[in-house]
Amino acid sequence: MKIGIDIDDTMADTFDYLIPYIAEFFDVDIKYLKDNNISYSNLPKEMKERELEFAKEYYDKVIPNTPFKPKVAEYIDKIRALGHEIIVITARDKTLYTDEYKTTVEELKNNNIHYDKLICDFDKAKVCKIEQIDLFIDDSIANCNKVNELGIETILFSSKGNLTDKTDLYRVDSWKNIYEKVKEKRSLDMILYATKQTIKELNIPMSNELSTFNNIMNNVV
Repeated sequence: MKIGIDIDDTMADTFDYLIPYIAEFFDVDIKYLKDNNISYSNLPKEMKERELEFAKEYYDKVIPNTPFKPKVAEYIDKIRALGHEIIVITARDKTLYTDEYKTTVEELKNNNIHYDKLICDFDKAKVCKIEQIDLFIDDSIANCNKVNELGIETILFSSKGNLTDKTDLYRVDSWKNIYEKVKEKRSLDMILYATKQTIKELNIPMSNELSTFNNIMNNVV
């Protein structure tokens, strides 16, 4: 299975990490930003106008040192050990970075993240389609919805930027939850594959496939 994974506030604690730099650049109090839950992803209008200027001044310098969420590296390694491919998909380009790829590679290396491919592109749905992603994980509701429209399963990672937003998306708040979901999906996929193989080997007519599948599932579960 190919798994596409976002970085900021999915693997990394970017929201909290950038608050002091935002306070410094915009000359506002850190407490004000924290009390109002303001960071890079939800800047108010008066700050949003200078977002690109802020990004160009700070991102290449500070992003490589962004702290990651607890045990994310450990669980990604466990997921890869199950035989899955990890495709890191991040919305970074030269409008925000001098060298988005170099900066991101350094950030992932600093946090011991092992992956199979890194793609920097704002259009994550397009990337998921091209890369034939089977499961996509992001903290952006908009990104998850666009990917879902392609028939690709998604997991929404809860972050400070989306906690109050209502959505029907499958939501998790830890990498342990993600790992358990991936293991569950792998088990179901293996059962489905074995069932199809059994149906094929027994040469069961198409009209009887569904009832055969249900019988096998009832015996397994």
